[in-house]
Amino acid sequence: MSRDTREASKRVPKSLDGGTPLVGSYTVTDLLVAALPAVFVVLGMQLFVPPDTTIAGARAREFTLPLGAVGVALGAVGVYLTPDHRATDEWLATMLEYRQRPSQQSHATASDHTQVERVYPRADAIERADGALVGVVRVDPPSMALATDAEWREQAAAFQDFLNTTVDYPIQLYATTRPFDVDAYLTHFEDRLADPDVRANERLERLIEEYVDWYADDLERRQTTIRGHYVVVPVHPHEVRFEAESLVQKLTRLPILGVFLKIWLAPGLDEERTAMVTQLGERTRLVARGLREMDGVNTRRVSASTAVELVAGFWRGESVEIDDPDQVLGSAPIARSRHDGSPADDVTAPSREVSNSETA
Repeated sequence: MSRDTREASKRVPKSLDGGTPLVGSYTVTDLLVAALPAVFVVLGMQLFVPPDTTIAGARAREFTLPLGAVGVALGAVGVYLTPDHRATDEWLATMLEYRQRPSQQSHATASDHTQVERVYPRADAIERADGALVGVVRVDPPSMALATDAEWREQAAAFQDFLNTTVDYPIQLYATTRPFDVDAYLTHFEDRLADPDVRANERLERLIEEYVDWYADDLERRQTTIRGHYVVVPVHPHEVRFEAESLVQKLTRLPILGVFLKIWLAPGLDEERTAMVTQLGERTRLVARGLREMDGVNTRRVSASTAVELVAGFWRGESVEIDDPDQVLGSAPIARSRHDGSPADDVTAPSREVSNSETA
């Protein structure tokens, strides 16, 4: 049985809902969008500009055609900038809607959107809207650019073994990209041009200048970025309320009686959160240690401020850096004594609600 060997790209549509091409790859909608600014110019001149209005001694309506041509040019630019997978009218509507949205939102609105309830700086944890605590482990893998097929299979098998032996709860794998800071890297070489030994050696000076120019152009051409790899580890409240195989845990699974048992026998909120923080620390340590057993892999748990930067970067679509974590992430005890109100431990939570402009 013969198989179709044609290129797969010829069988994959480039857009989900494209019109019939009229001129080249442009549809009737594209032509209407390009002409729409000119239509508005003509209607505006006819409806809102009196016939006897003059500009620099010339009738204002004489500028209708030049302004209409400018409108067509602007519309054509909008059509040209439209991504290939989107219709022009839908893309313009999306851009207008995005520009009209508020840049800041209340904590409640941001929490509903991002599912982030609060941050615990000393515990290096984030609480989600569903009550779960999450911690983040950074993974620095070895370079596999020159690895052989056998080395790739070995790493894949090691990762599979880590998942099968270490993880018995859901985790998330998250990867980021950020631009490479070319200026910071080249500052050292540019500073060398002012050194006496370089200024005295014309060949060395020219070599450094050529290297700086080549390196900047090469990175811009290749669009070099720095990748970050992270494992998001969660702990849910129900996982620390009862022992997994205890008799009480089994009784809570009963249809009706189990609901009352959960309410009656469940630990207090402070005790539950403290247990969740402890469990989260144990899980992140196991994940970090399990991944380090892979050849060349280094891991470390990130701080709460770094975790907030990752969440903010995810929702903003760009890298976010918090200059002063103490100012953004104030703290108040998460667990207090029931008698004197003193902190039961050093686990802390934000002292104020974090607005959408800071976390989303």
